[in-house]
Amino acid sequence: MLARHLAYSLLFLLISLGLSAQEATEQKDSLVRLLGCDELQQVEEYGLRYRKALGHARFEHNSTLLICDTALWNVNMNVINAFGNVQIIQNNTVLSSESLDYLIDMNLARFRGDLVQLKDKDGNTLRTRDLDYNTKDSIAVFRGGGALRDKDGQIIESQDGHYYSKLSTFCFSNNVNMYTDSIFVKTDDLDYNTATNIATFGTGTNAWKDNNMLSSMAGVYDRTQEKFTFTKNVHLLTENQEAWADTLVYYRVPNNVEMFGNVELLDTTRNVAAVAGYMQYIDSLSFIKMSRDPAVIAISEQGEKRDTAYIGADTLILRSIPKCDVPSFEIESSEARLKEINVDPITEYRRKAAEAAKAAAEEARKKLGEEDPNVAGKAKKGRQGLPAPWDDVLDYEPPLWSFSAIDTTQSKIHSAVPDTTKAHNPVTEPVEVTVPQDSLAAPTDSLAMPSDSLAAADSLAMVPKDSTKISFIYGIRNVKVFRNDMQVTCDSLAYNDLDSLIRLYKTPIVWNQVKHQYTADSITVIVKNQSIEKASLMSNAFIIVQEDSLSYDQIRGTEMMAYFDSTGTLRRFDSMGGASGVFFIEENGSLATVNKFEAKMLTAALKDGNIQDLNYFDAVKSDAYPVVQMKKDERILKGFDWQPDKRPKSPDDITSYKPRNSERKTYEGVPRAEFVQTDIYFPGYINSVHKMLARQDSLKRVRRAEQKRLEAERKAQEARIADSLRLASVADSLALKDSLALADSLIVRDSLAQRDSLATSDSLKATSDSLAVSAADSLSKNPVDLKKAERDKKRRERAEAKEARWAELDARDAAKAKAKEEKALAKKRKKTLKTLRAMEKRRQKEERIIEQYKARFEKQKARKALRK
Repeated sequence: MLARHLAYSLLFLLISLGLSAQEATEQKDSLVRLLGCDELQQVEEYGLRYRKALGHARFEHNSTLLICDTALWNVNMNVINAFGNVQIIQNNTVLSSESLDYLIDMNLARFRGDLVQLKDKDGNTLRTRDLDYNTKDSIAVFRGGGALRDKDGQIIESQDGHYYSKLSTFCFSNNVNMYTDSIFVKTDDLDYNTATNIATFGTGTNAWKDNNMLSSMAGVYDRTQEKFTFTKNVHLLTENQEAWADTLVYYRVPNNVEMFGNVELLDTTRNVAAVAGYMQYIDSLSFIKMSRDPAVIAISEQGEKRDTAYIGADTLILRSIPKCDVPSFEIESSEARLKEINVDPITEYRRKAAEAAKAAAEEARKKLGEEDPNVAGKAKKGRQGLPAPWDDVLDYEPPLWSFSAIDTTQSKIHSAVPDTTKAHNPVTEPVEVTVPQDSLAAPTDSLAMPSDSLAAADSLAMVPKDSTKISFIYGIRNVKVFRNDMQVTCDSLAYNDLDSLIRLYKTPIVWNQVKHQYTADSITVIVKNQSIEKASLMSNAFIIVQEDSLSYDQIRGTEMMAYFDSTGTLRRFDSMGGASGVFFIEENGSLATVNKFEAKMLTAALKDGNIQDLNYFDAVKSDAYPVVQMKKDERILKGFDWQPDKRPKSPDDITSYKPRNSERKTYEGVPRAEFVQTDIYFPGYINSVHKMLARQDSLKRVRRAEQKRLEAERKAQEARIADSLRLASVADSLALKDSLALADSLIVRDSLAQRDSLATSDSLKATSDSLAVSAADSLSKNPVDLKKAERDKKRRERAEAKEARWAELDARDAAKAKAKEEKALAKKRKKTLKTLRAMEKRRQKEERIIEQYKARFEKQKARKALRK
């Protein structure tokens, strides 16, 4: 009991001592002390007694130093009126003006004058004309306009604001404007923490960089990480695009952007919009990635007709790179794909068949001994101009299979596949033989040609790189497309500007006008003028046309080609590599007959979505059956898979996001930031900023102009090379023709008829001399070429000088960035070192306590052992 009483008494004593010390400290701080002055006077005015301090007067209150030239201290009212070079210094924060009234009881310094300045320990400077500073709480309040310029040249201004010295935070309100890192900001309120370099924006935030504008209701700028985060109704406006999001994160140095929430990117020049729950843009790669229910929405207009296509997937990726940076294998693959899909298989087959038929007819004439083709008559032709097979020449007429929804007795293949192949008879056409006057000298012209082609080859090295932007689009997993006349599903999609082909992979299904379904292992689509022109179905191709709920026209083949008109309606399809089909024929308003067939190839023409003409080629098998006699499984082909449930029915099946209407006019009307207060308190600073930005813009324009000039030169050079190569090709062909004529002339002539063989050797000498003259002439320099070379040299020198200047500027920027980064790292290292030292000190203290405890424990243990 006694021990507990002593413990309570000791605790009470300690608390009493602590309170007494605190009261003593507060009492000491509340007292105003005159530290010194050159002269001190006692004056009395209007019945009031003053202490007048003259010459470098110094006061202390609340651990704050007040310095001035002259001070009047009203002892009765506890007020100090300071004049001339007034300063208040507290914790390395310095406030200065020409006068102030210090209310001692309120701990309040009232600064008034033409210029009041607050400068913190880091060199951040706030200027105004009306400022109050509480020396106890270390809080400043300014009114009537003020501007802050921080240590790095960042500007913030407003009508009113606060400064919390203990928190190192400036708060601005009412008509706030900010300039930071080439970005201008206008907002209703803003908080800036100088210790963390973080600025927090409030409502009505608008930011501009160059001609781009960003708006939101809130935001944060972390200057250390150079990262902007905008939230609540974010809107982005550029020259050609608009964007919306719930949250936008902008990384200033790499110029990358992330958008979250209800994201939309609208390109008004192309009538294309992209929507998603998340969008990422990487500037250095020109890379856009969209996920969380993404979709691309493209609007096409043809006359008064307006249609919208929706393309969605789990992930959509868009990348744009210069053509000169595209891998060569990618360019070669695109060229091969485009060449392959542009081949018309039916026309190519007809051409080859025509050549084979003509060759067979010629062979038949030879066997029959027909010397003149006009005597025996022309070779027979197949139906509708298709060359007949060999058996037709022997007067054998096989059955010709065709199906027409209008007329089943006559084929109209020409309406679907025009016959553009003309018959060519190499035997009956006359051959022109030209004998030159000097046949031995004829080849000399052709010898001069390689110099031109070599010059063209050398000029290839001077061609500037092709910087044309090439776009690559990828849809990854669960790809869906919806348009009023077409719908698509597949696992993945790929597109690039090199071939303008849309490639659909892994179980692709295409529906056209609801009733037409196309499937294959892969499908490639050509799009021109925002409309489908052609589609290639590769491997296990299958087309289904629904006639009614139980009847389906079907075509199956290894490969198919589908052709569409300008409205996106199927007008023709071809099946190659073994085709089989089932068609239902309508009679008297009902489907009465089923036509089942097989052939090596077939082609069909459609009108208004219905088959009008169907024609087969090679190994045809065809049978017709009454519908009533056909079982259900006999009505379909192997591989039949009608899947209407997978077809997207509306845009809602593609994405849940709705496209917005443009708000360009609204945001273009928002006034830009005007730095009125900065012009007052930091005159000329904003003008210098604008001049600096103008110089940067000028350099950018020069670079763009230079790039355009180089691009124009590249195109002109390519055109010159193409012309040179074309002329070389023509000259080479002429030389070949001359040499062939020479060979013919040598065959026609009789070598014994030559008068003097020695004359031939003389002519050879003459030829060699003429060649020498030609070579000399070809090597001689043209004055015009010399002037052009000189101009090109000067142009290259100017370009090199500009590049050197740009490299120097880039090096400066890199050096500044590196210095800034090193400074930040040093600061971070210092802070980390301080933390580590504190942790080490704490650890050592804890170890000492543990050692002391161990020692006491050992002593107690020893004492107990002695007692025993």
